[in-house]
Amino acid sequence: MSKNTNFRRHKMGGQDTEELKNFWEKVIEEQTKQREGEESRLSKSALNKLRHEWTLQLEGRARQVQAHTKTQKGQMTLLPIEALPSSDKTAG
Repeated sequence: MSKNTNFRRHKMGGQDTEELKNFWEKVIEEQTKQREGEESRLSKSALNKLRHEWTLQLEGRARQVQAHTKTQKGQMTLLPIEALPSSDKTAG
């Protein structure tokens, strides 16, 4: 491009700007309706409710496993060697 290239500004008439404004307002309005519809659809979706219920069930099971593990550890105490049955018992 040469330095002498003359760029002309395009002047828009009042009617053109109003049409352009109306066009973009319609685009924004349509996008807003689509977004609101999607938000409404998601809020009515059962998936979030199911995920919440599954999370609660998993948390309950995890608590049960932890409680069971704690009780098993409590029952697994070391016995003194004297408490073990003797292997050299003779029939008498």
